[in-house]
Amino acid sequence: MLQRARLASSFLVLGLLGGVGCGPATEEMPVPQEQAPVAPSQDEGRTVTAMATTALSWNDFGKTTVQYVAECVTGPYTHSCYFCGTNPLYSGEYSVSGCTSPSDIQNSCITCDREIREKVAYAEMPDGDVILAEVEHNVAGPEVIEFRLNSGSNVTWWKQVALVGGGDDWRVWNHNGSSWCNWPNASTNNCDTNSQWTDIVQASGTRFIFSKAKFLGIHTEMYSLGGLGDRLTGGDRVTFRWIRD
Repeated sequence: MLQRARLASSFLVLGLLGGVGCGPATEEMPVPQEQAPVAPSQDEGRTVTAMATTALSWNDFGKTTVQYVAECVTGPYTHSCYFCGTNPLYSGEYSVSGCTSPSDIQNSCITCDREIREKVAYAEMPDGDVILAEVEHNVAGPEVIEFRLNSGSNVTWWKQVALVGGGDDWRVWNHNGSSWCNWPNASTNNCDTNSQWTDIVQASGTRFIFSKAKFLGIHTEMYSLGGLGDRLTGGDRVTFRWIRD
């Protein structure tokens, strides 16, 4: 990950730490390098459709709920029409069977024996998303806080997290298994980590904005997270994993 941090007001040290990363910009521009491919239609005018975002708290990331699921404990075999027709667990099999009524003894339905089992699952956000958040300490210099976005293997549509505050808009986005970030504009492929000065991240008005591609692929702001100073301190890296959409 390419780290950028201000060591003095008059110069900038650019370090390569394995991978491609981004950081807060200073007045000095980096030495021009070969431009990596940019995602198609990924940063056209940096346009994201604004809407009333849903405010999140840190507790909404990785929040779980208990579900009760009917699971087979035997293989399928023939049941009576009465068995299937009077038990809600087997209403699906009953509806496609040849049974004319629960008292029908000429026909039957085929199903398994089921038990109700308790399962813990991730609670979905309002638009059906599941986003996890993990905070690592002391992985960067104390003057910056890093943020990273990963998408799950089944999440291929465009996703973005932007850190808005201090007059800057630092972003990371994923699309079709690849990732990009800005320094200060969209640049390199495979950049999944960005950073901002610690005092800006911890300021009361700074927030993360989570966006995703909606109908017709329109990039739309969905969620916002404030109160970053309550959880993040200098040297931290917060990784958001968008595992369901």
